[in-house]
Amino acid sequence: MKLAVLAASLSFFSLAVSAATMRQSDAMVRLLNSPASQGPGLFEAAAERVAADAKLGMPLQRFIMAVHPDLPPKYRLDEATRKEYLESSRPKIVALAEQRDNSLAWYLLALESDDLKLLERAADAGNVQAENAWGTYLLGKGEPEKAFGYFKSAAAKKDANGIFNLGMCYMQGVGGEPNEKLAFECFRTAADMGHPGAINNIGGCYRDGIVVEKNPELSATWFKKGADLGDMYGQLNYALALQHGEGVAVDEAKAAGLLKESAMQGCPEAMNVYGMCYFGGRGVARDPVLAVAWFRRSAAAGFPPAMENLSECYDRGVGVEKNSMMSTVWKMRARAAMGDEAAAEWLESVSVKDE
Repeated sequence: MKLAVLAASLSFFSLAVSAATMRQSDAMVRLLNSPASQGPGLFEAAAERVAADAKLGMPLQRFIMAVHPDLPPKYRLDEATRKEYLESSRPKIVALAEQRDNSLAWYLLALESDDLKLLERAADAGNVQAENAWGTYLLGKGEPEKAFGYFKSAAAKKDANGIFNLGMCYMQGVGGEPNEKLAFECFRTAADMGHPGAINNIGGCYRDGIVVEKNPELSATWFKKGADLGDMYGQLNYALALQHGEGVAVDEAKAAGLLKESAMQGCPEAMNVYGMCYFGGRGVARDPVLAVAWFRRSAAAGFPPAMENLSECYDRGVGVEKNSMMSTVWKMRARAAMGDEAAAEWLESVSVKDE
């Protein structure tokens, strides 16, 4: 039975910095950036440093710890501590924003209140985290030209996220015509700054021959760098290289381990391929039931190839009881997820309870 396979898409060094050696300002910036922009190790180290400074009574650090939406679990505050930190630091943050028009203060107040107007004000005041966040919001609102401007502004401040986002705009033609050469230049600059997503995209360029000549060995090297930093797409793409022997020796067991790590981070593509590992016994013991379980997780995240795989499993009765109706349902769900309006209408006309 032939299952659907994804075509892995685009989405250096390992930065060994401890909490003890990280500067206060760098720690705050890193904590306010996402783990995906630097790898989970640096994000964790930043949280450790900011948490330690907050305990010493530093107001900016206290406010960051109190309003941060996604701290590592071990640094999340209990409600009493969070309230104490907010009460002790908020007046100083408000004064910093209102009296000095401080862009970081406006951004922190936007985080606390989830206020888009404050986020826009912080972006217009030049805070790079706000510029990236506001640019992303504008993309979702269908305003690519404005989004491009905010990403370009963040990139001009030598912000790795801004440079990466600008590269994605050039690659996809967001806010202007596509320009693969400028995209590659952005990715290379951000990669040299340790941005995992940019590192993965450089690997994709060498794999697919975008701007540079195809080079499987260099591609695998870049994917490994991204994987080593914990980037879920770097893990996915390096795993695929290991499975297929593209630029690196075949190692299906190692590939399966990387796919699991990527899947556990929430990568739908990796969930699907990890399911295929169990389906075919590649790097793991063959287990069709576990294969179906991973296909379901990927499908629940909206990944059409996993839906097609579930359709095949129901059609053949592999890993699940044979059910022609469920096979049809999953096939139509895959088509609907890819924009087929007729499939979506058919799904609305039937009432099927998932098994």
